[in-house]
Amino acid sequence: MKTRVMTALAIILVVALPVAFGGWLLELLALFILLSTAFEWMHVRRDFNSWPVYVYPLTVVLVILTRFIPEHYTYIIYALGVCFFFALPVFVENFSLPDSYYCLTYFILFSLIYHAIGYLVAEHMYLWTIVFATYGSDTGAWFVGSYFGKHKMNPRISPKKSWEGFFGGIVFGFLLSLIVSFLYADSLNGYLNTLLCCLCPVVAELGDLCFSAIKRSNKVKDFSNLLPGHGGVLDRVDSLMMNILLFGILHVLLIV
Repeated sequence: MKTRVMTALAIILVVALPVAFGGWLLELLALFILLSTAFEWMHVRRDFNSWPVYVYPLTVVLVILTRFIPEHYTYIIYALGVCFFFALPVFVENFSLPDSYYCLTYFILFSLIYHAIGYLVAEHMYLWTIVFATYGSDTGAWFVGSYFGKHKMNPRISPKKSWEGFFGGIVFGFLLSLIVSFLYADSLNGYLNTLLCCLCPVVAELGDLCFSAIKRSNKVKDFSNLLPGHGGVLDRVDSLMMNILLFGILHVLLIV
């Protein structure tokens, strides 16, 4: 427990300034998360060590390019990335078709997330709402599930999650993010901020299940042990990443 608490405090110290002020600090944090989650995502594959050494760095580069190259060429990067992963099993014996699909999923999913982070860098206070909704939901689900959980939600994917915890997390995440956002909501789009308070707790719970399914399919408990007592970076930010993806969708619909 002591190790877990110390790690949690270290995480808070590292992310506090980027979340609070955005800008280049948030860019650096996003780049670190991108590099670490890509490695963790691929590392859980049993034959990862026999993959060509260029797969990991090239995947990260492709994700970064989808955000920073001129929009006119974005299609080309996506098309080249898809063709690369589909063709690689043909030429590399130790890179299977399931490996191809697995890496392709990361490329598509995290390029969209990384693109949404670009919106957050420019308007970082939305990230406050997302963080409180996400981790408020996580805390509420743990508390309600621990004390009142009786009906299992999906034992096949996550044996400990209950429906009571699911709904408790949604309510707590919504209330916490809504109350906290009263401090700064005047500077945000009211519709977007309110939708984030309502939807992020739901997506956080579902996102956690989606990433749990990935770990179960690869027969691992955590994506890595980079964060003692907490698993890997991806174990800590899985729900947050899905909510950033949600923010990107809502931002395009309501603001862009």
